[in-house]
Amino acid sequence: MSSAEKGLRATGLCREFAGRDGSVRKAVDDVDLVVRPGELVSVLGPNGAGKTTTVRMLTGLLLPTSGSITVGGYDMVRQRRRAALACGFSLGGDTGLYPRLTAQQNLSFFGMMYGLRGDRLERRAARLLEEVDLADRAKDAVGSFSRGMKQRLHLARALLHDPAVLILDEPSAGLDPQSAASMRALVARLTGEGRSILLTTHDMREAEELSDRIVLMMGGRIRTESTAADLRLAAADRLGHVVNVVFADGRVPAELEHCPGILGEERDGGTVTLRVTDGAASVEWILKTFPGRTTSVSVTPPTLEEVFLDLVAAS
Repeated sequence: MSSAEKGLRATGLCREFAGRDGSVRKAVDDVDLVVRPGELVSVLGPNGAGKTTTVRMLTGLLLPTSGSITVGGYDMVRQRRRAALACGFSLGGDTGLYPRLTAQQNLSFFGMMYGLRGDRLERRAARLLEEVDLADRAKDAVGSFSRGMKQRLHLARALLHDPAVLILDEPSAGLDPQSAASMRALVARLTGEGRSILLTTHDMREAEELSDRIVLMMGGRIRTESTAADLRLAAADRLGHVVNVVFADGRVPAELEHCPGILGEERDGGTVTLRVTDGAASVEWILKTFPGRTTSVSVTPPTLEEVFLDLVAAS
């Protein structure tokens, strides 16, 4: 069995919905997706892109109209139970947890559904509550939890049976910055343990920090797939490079407007941000034109957020 087969694979995935008027809407159209062991792939896309429908099919909550899905080498349609045991998923929100039960009781209940019992289940639940920073709230009713706390409990639930594949739908949504950073660190560690992780997120920083590859979906199809770095570099030809310059005396010289390839300029005291067609050429010109007058000059490609917005606008 290849590494791809041990992870998550979708081939030719389609899902159609029939309208009341007899029309057919294709929410997901011919999607191919692979997440290998030890790899994290992020799926980005605007609302209505087909991300949620795709995730629901990958987790077995929704049957595909056509195409195939394998999780840990098991077919999600023909070997649904085995595939489900190989997969853990966190879809977040208020559903999927029992508000009148405590965090500990929720994990005990779901753990028994996965075949865990006795001391093994108790130790596993306690360890996971510690990992998601909920050990001090283990005996509190989940109905009293904030959205962020529920998000963390969802992740603990997804990990109960130690699955090889994880599907996480916006796991840091609703978390404060410190908790979100802890969540990212935990997800990165889980990837490092060799799990295959599919992540949907609207947080571009999260996607760039965690992802081996990024998939952009629009209109039910995969528009592009690459690393964050390659997506940013490719977009520089369309959007330009960003050059940040800090002048030592706190004053931006008027001659800077003659910088070659300049597309735009923003000033903040002695700091200026330029948008240019050729970053290397612009930096070379600045250093030659203003020798000894700059304390910092840097060039970067467009941000991942700019890339995303540009691709959405062009669709």
